Amino acid sequence: MSKLENTLPPAAMPAPAKRFSRLRRLGKALIYAVPALALLSVLGNWLWMLSGSNRWELQSDADGVQVYTMKTPGSSALRVRGIATMKQFSLSNHIAPFLDESIQNNCAEWVQGCLGYRIVQPWDPRSGSIVTLWSVELFPPFTPREMLLLGQLRQDSATGVVTLENIAAPNKLPPNDNRVRLEHMHNVFRYTPQQDGAVKVEVLYDMDMGGGFPQWAQNLMAPMVVRQMLTKDIPRQLNQEKYRKARFGFLADPTLAKH
Repeated sequence: MSKLENTLPPAAMPAPAKRFSRLRRLGKALIYAVPALALLSVLGNWLWMLSGSNRWELQSDADGVQVYTMKTPGSSALRVRGIATMKQFSLSNHIAPFLDESIQNNCAEWVQGCLGYRIVQPWDPRSGSIVTLWSVELFPPFTPREMLLLGQLRQDSATGVVTLENIAAPNKLPPNDNRVRLEHMHNVFRYTPQQDGAVKVEVLYDMDMGGGFPQWAQNLMAPMVVRQMLTKDIPRQLNQEKYRKARFGFLADPTLAKH
């Protein structure tokens, strides 16, 4: 035995047995803790599924934009509704991007992380419909998403209100092995012309990212996505000259006289 070892007090000497005992206790604790956490997670998810008032509840009201959320019992997803009144754009300005084929060349300017966009079935003015395919990149480790959408546009002849619905139509094309195609999406844009030439814009966000994407993350992000859409994204895009000059024969636009 070395002189140094001889000088160490008994308490400072290694204690393998004590260390092993502590590790064994830690292992036992983990054996009980992991199932307990899993059970709490399942219980929390079950309680969340059962919760909800099935009513729109105001989450934020700032910069002229109101954002509401609705939780329906039996659903894990929040639905989000955003409302803003935009005085600087006519009804025609708002509709123009829906029919803009050039977005196929620069879809990332419209949707963050967009990998591709193409028109599957061109705009049909008789049915007021169009079918489009979007591919969007997500952060790792999630696979990119595909949104195969039936777009439906209609105008109420009495009120002038225009409603644009984007509805998931996943079976209109064969699946792509390198993408997760959304099974549920029903986003609605409603445009109500005002007497002073403004347009009240209402956005209803209702979608499921699928493919194991955590629902809590989507619920957290969705209200922020809707708010940014109304405060920044839509005004920035509609300021382009090609949208400012847009006119459509099928659309009755009482707001044009004010712009």
